[in-house]
Amino acid sequence: MEIIRHAETCTVTVGSRTVEAVVDQFIFERILDVVLNKSVKLKMKWNGRCYEGRSAGMDIESSGPKITKTQTGIRG
Repeated sequence: MEIIRHAETCTVTVGSRTVEAVVDQFIFERILDVVLNKSVKLKMKWNGRCYEGRSAGMDIESSGPKITKTQTGIRG
């Protein structure tokens, strides 16, 4: 059995700035929702190579949170 976990934070590029964001919701290669400064929620969708979205007229991109995969044995 394979267990997939993701990090609590990820880097997000807003315009020309790169900032750290807290991951709110994450579905691998589908949806990434992040929170900036504990107040701004950004929704992004997978486009085939990265997560992208648009808010307040600015383009937002992220490669997503770091993912770790753990293989468990028969007995857990």
